[in-house]
Amino acid sequence: MPFLIIMVMLVSCSSGVISWTPHELTDTSDVVITCDATRGNHGLYHFKGPVYVHIGAVTDMGANPGVWQYSKFFWGTHLPEALAKPVGENKWSYSIHNIRKFFDVPDDEKILKIAILFRSECKDTCLALRNRDGSDIFIPVKNIDRE
Repeated sequence: MPFLIIMVMLVSCSSGVISWTPHELTDTSDVVITCDATRGNHGLYHFKGPVYVHIGAVTDMGANPGVWQYSKFFWGTHLPEALAKPVGENKWSYSIHNIRKFFDVPDDEKILKIAILFRSECKDTCLALRNRDGSDIFIPVKNIDRE
């Protein structure tokens, strides 16, 4: 049993508000990102409607380390491709196949982070799960040199 616990710890990483698997991401990794609305700013705590992601990449070509680039979906839209999957009370997940291809980042740019917010549909108001201090959520991406 202790072996199983160690293995789960090795394949999942967490920032508190979100967790992701696998633990170490490269720019071509597939990743599953799961949020926990009992943490952070509680922006989606006990929310029962559909949850969508607002997601982008941060690259070495950005103006600063917090600038989102290559955002996939406009804020507030409710496209089926942006729909997160419910995975328990106050939890949703979103999957990406091949980070670089998903964001369509050119090969000459290094992807440093995935930027992500889980949010409601945004009709009159928009609820969003963020870090406790209200900041955006980032997931580190390891770069592999390509020769």
